[in-house]
Amino acid sequence: MMKRLMGYAGWLALMLAALVMPMSRVAVVHASDRGEIEFRVGSSNSTTVAGARVIVINHEGKVVSTGLTDTQGLFIAHVPMYKAKWNERYDAKGVVNAIVVADGYNEQAVFVIPITEHTIQPVILQPIRPNARNAPSVSLGNFSSYDLAGYIDRYASELHLKRQGPIPGEPSYSPWSAQQASTSSR
Repeated sequence: MMKRLMGYAGWLALMLAALVMPMSRVAVVHASDRGEIEFRVGSSNSTTVAGARVIVINHEGKVVSTGLTDTQGLFIAHVPMYKAKWNERYDAKGVVNAIVVADGYNEQAVFVIPITEHTIQPVILQPIRPNARNAPSVSLGNFSSYDLAGYIDRYASELHLKRQGPIPGEPSYSPWSAQQASTSSR
């Protein structure tokens, strides 16, 4: 069963990578440019999980780094950065996905982890519980609020979405609406 779940998680990671980063838009910056991702692995009942296996998968579906967390629950992955049209203006130079597995815990897939000079990516594993439903879980990567806002702004602007009204007590921010701007204001 574990092989089937890992196969499914790997397949899901590859599919999401393919959706997020079409190959026709990828251009490598330089082969020597590498980002660093610090995985901090814990669980719902412990701040650290030592000996967890972290598997880092690039936008092409290839494993680019793997290793075990240390006694502090840390694993540092050095992965190639790449520049694409969507990330030219952001600190993040590419994205990867990861799968984290550890004895005594359910698997965790983490999607769309930004590659920067030093990304910190927390991962929370769920302990296996006897006589309960145990299954892999999934989360999204840890983008900076600046990069995340820029990423959202880019696509919302491309679709000509409107902004929502101002938020009381938060005058400098208005989230995007699902509604498109009228054609006369484009």
